[in-house]
Parts: sequence; C-alpha cells; structure tokens
Amino acid sequence: MKRQRHNAILDLVRSEEIASQEDLMRGLKSRHIDVSQSTLSRDIQALRLAKTGGVYTVVELEPGKASDESTRRIIREFLVDIDVAQNIVVVKTGAGHASTVSQALDEAGWPEAIGTIAGENTIFIAVRSEKDGKKLEHRIRELL
Repeated sequence: MKRQRHNAILDLVRSEEIASQEDLMRGLKSRHIDVSQSTLSRDIQALRLAKTGGVYTVVELEPGKASDESTRRIIREFLVDIDVAQNIVVVKTGAGHASTVSQALDEAGWPEAIGTIAGENTIFIAVRSEKDGKKLEHRIRELL
C-alpha cells in the first residue's frame, strides 16, 4: 500500500499543481487512497518533496543520487546566505528548508564537505580546513 501511495503522490505532484497537503489528500482520495495528515507529512519527507514557486515538486529523481541540476535548483530556491568560520561553513536558508538543502549538499558528495548538521534554517558544514571552507563557499556561490 505504501508503494502504491508513494507512486500516486509522485504522479500527482508531477502532473498537477499541488499547493498544499490538503490538495494532495484530495488527489489521493480521488484515487481511492485514504491517508492521515501525519502519514502524508512523512510521505512528503520520504519522497523528498519541497515547495518551489508555491507548489510541491520532486527535489530529486533518484533518491541517494543528487544530480548537479537538482543541487543547483535546491540551492537557488532555498539558500539565503553563506559564510565561513574557520573550518565550518554556515549556510542560511528560508524557514524550514535547512534539511532539504543539507541533504542535497550531503548527496552532492563534494570532497570539501565532511558532513552537515541542519536546524530549521541554518546548516553547519564541517570541512577540514579554512581553505576547504572557502573552496566550498565558492562552489556553492557558483550555483546561485
């Protein structure tokens, strides 16, 4: 049932402009799929859906393999500011988007980044040196 529900959610998001969880629930109901709001929230996170331009979109096509275009789109959409503090790169995002950006950065597999920690709108990226921090900052700014 979960796989069927996920496929239906992806189909709805790709074929219609879904602006809210309520819209998504109505679309699923029209396909005879009942889901609770909490399950739908977990599905949205598991499927890596994010709001861009006021509607849900699929953040990346293949989970675990971020494309350069997917990473670029996420950074352009959600990044607000970036700065380097010695061996930590600090990235600011819009409210609630740090997790999406953090995961995209992790999956990009850039050698400068050791790992990320995301809050609500702030990401700390650990790097080995200040030089790597500046290099990573430059790489990210190039995507803007």
